[in-house]
Amino acid sequence: MSEPVITPSPDRTSASASTRRGGFRVTRGMLVCEWIKLGSVRSTWLTLLCAVLVVLAFGLFDTLSVSETWHTLAADDRASFDPLAESFAGVQVGGLAFGVLGVLAVSVEYETGTIRTTFSAVPGRGRVFAAKAVVVGAVMLITGLALAVVAFLGGQWMLSAEGLDVGLADPGVLRSVACTGLYLAVVGLVGYGLGALLRHTAGAISVMFAVVWLTYGASHAVERWSYVPDRWLLVSAYQSLSRIHPESGTGALRSPTVTMAFVELATYLAVFLSLGAWRMSRDA
Repeated sequence: MSEPVITPSPDRTSASASTRRGGFRVTRGMLVCEWIKLGSVRSTWLTLLCAVLVVLAFGLFDTLSVSETWHTLAADDRASFDPLAESFAGVQVGGLAFGVLGVLAVSVEYETGTIRTTFSAVPGRGRVFAAKAVVVGAVMLITGLALAVVAFLGGQWMLSAEGLDVGLADPGVLRSVACTGLYLAVVGLVGYGLGALLRHTAGAISVMFAVVWLTYGASHAVERWSYVPDRWLLVSAYQSLSRIHPESGTGALRSPTVTMAFVELATYLAVFLSLGAWRMSRDA
């Protein structure tokens, strides 16, 4: 009698590790699926609407106020006036909504348990992370650029009554508008990285607020000893990139150079996306 042939069972540990190591290759189908998931949730559109209203309202009210009170402003205030900074007065507050959306894009799936279905459908958690990042980043960048253009046009229209407006062809203006959209996308991806890292909506949003906003006060507390923490804030990087007239006085000490500001945005992206990718590669 011939002995039965025993087929060795697959090593589950190896298979699991192989799945987690699946790389970051993204297919069109994965992107479509992630877009459908992001676009089918009501919170996506409500959050973006909130961002749009805040950015436009703050910018329009600020430029209107400057236009109406220009003749009564002090000479120092006139000298420090920047038409782009006024038009984008609401970007830093509205940007928090982009960060919230980035968190929600991944944390909700963890909290509801639907992320397990995603992992079952797509072998390789790195690929899932990359697909989500591409979709979230693209939505944020396109929306941010469109919002920056509208805020710019609205703000310059308000300022034109006093002849204070500038055009896209003027030096530094196009960079300012483009970097505003870029900043909003970076904040959104920082939120996405935190959502993947912490897997808890409220916790990730709280940390995102601290990273983007609360660190501003903390850095001011140590200005007596050093301005370096100020220069490494996300908001400081954005201020350097969005202005067409460099800041003076203490503001100049807090602001990084334009080149350094780009480096800082890239650093924030690399750090938080790396942390999120590392965390997602762990057990769900």
